[in-house]
Amino acid sequence: MELPFTTLDVFTKTRYMGNPVAIVQVPAESKTHLTQSQKQAIAGEFNLSEIVFMHLPPVGSTFNEIIIDIFASRTEVPFAGHPTIGSAAYLLNVRSKTTSTIVTKAGRIPIKLDEETREVKAVIPQTFHIHAVKYTSELTPQPAETTSIVNGMSFILVPLPDLETLEKADRNLHNEHYEPLSLDEGWRNGLLGTMYYVPQGEDRFNRRRYRTRMFSFREDPGTGSASSALGCYLAGKIPASEGKGPFQFAFEQGVEMGRRNEISVEVIRGDGGEGIEKVILSGRAVKVMEGTLTV
Repeated sequence: MELPFTTLDVFTKTRYMGNPVAIVQVPAESKTHLTQSQKQAIAGEFNLSEIVFMHLPPVGSTFNEIIIDIFASRTEVPFAGHPTIGSAAYLLNVRSKTTSTIVTKAGRIPIKLDEETREVKAVIPQTFHIHAVKYTSELTPQPAETTSIVNGMSFILVPLPDLETLEKADRNLHNEHYEPLSLDEGWRNGLLGTMYYVPQGEDRFNRRRYRTRMFSFREDPGTGSASSALGCYLAGKIPASEGKGPFQFAFEQGVEMGRRNEISVEVIRGDGGEGIEKVILSGRAVKVMEGTLTV
């Protein structure tokens, strides 16, 4: 069986920047069912941060709601940011479909396209949680808190004082990337990575700006899920007197790798400024290549 795929560079409008993702299209009429082990082997072959298996509707049906599976090189994940934005851009920009919802293992994700900027927006599933465990880094005396944006995607958030210190970041503080046994009971699955961040003031849109780097088993060029977790965490630090928001963040990641990513996160808090009500992840993506793979 042969399956078509398309790669896109996500969180950028410039090819060979951003974070690459592969979208493998699985037709509804396919006579061969892909097994979990086959999907994992294909993900390992691409060797990207994540790849997407997009389950297309039957011929003649609408593309209104599309199911995707997201795989890292070693495991399936319930949600990840750059595959979600990449999938939305593929459907709305590349194929010009009228898709309104992407369905992931973590939940349904409403998507839309800004016709003027061609940026895609996704209301991401979130069960934001701060864990009891904290980590220490030789780069800062401040303990780093550990968060999950959804169960299965977790990140240690390390505040750093300046860009010079950020350049020295080189590892995940949790060595067993896919064995997050330090997390709270009921959350010990999926990925645990480390996100380093440095405040950079505000941009011309009055968004709070940060430079970031994220490491799991290697450095990731652009991480929407970690950016979403960081946005929730930072929004939680804003005084409750400022209400629900929305609070807007602009994260610049991958600069040290030569693959600059521009990631936008908007966070709306609950009533009284308590908890997280909604998270909107936004970004651009550009098509790079197309081909077929043999299963």
